[in-house]
Amino acid sequence: MKHRGIKDERIITEFQKLNSHGFTICFAGLMISLAVKVFVLNWDMKLWLDTFLILMAACLYVVIRGIRAGLYQLPPKEGEVKRFKKMNLIGGLLSSVVWGALMFSYDLLDSNQADLSKSIMSTVAGTVVFFCGITALQWLMMKRSNKNADKTLDSEN
Repeated sequence: MKHRGIKDERIITEFQKLNSHGFTICFAGLMISLAVKVFVLNWDMKLWLDTFLILMAACLYVVIRGIRAGLYQLPPKEGEVKRFKKMNLIGGLLSSVVWGALMFSYDLLDSNQADLSKSIMSTVAGTVVFFCGITALQWLMMKRSNKNADKTLDSEN
């Protein structure tokens, strides 16, 4: 008689946790590697593009599968939804500021003093566009995920 493996929920959950931690370690390693290659070593794009594409492909896969499974859901209570929206806006603002600072410092390294005002204006405009885009994208993901979660519940009944 063949042993098919244990299907205990605790073991399955532990495997999932290990896989999640492994992905997190790989993700952090790739992010650090990418940041060092781009911002510290100032490597040419062709030397770090593969790392960036691998990182983006993994992130895209996780997000799309999460949306299709309906994993990203809004909280059930109105007060929690308001708090979630506030945290979403704060997170979008912080990520936009970090993005703007990185882009400005990158421009500052490549430009002379005469281009400083142009660099500031383009960075501010880019930061606003980034904030609007990332916030809208997050809400679109949440709405789509909620729809998919509802479809999953309807198909189970």
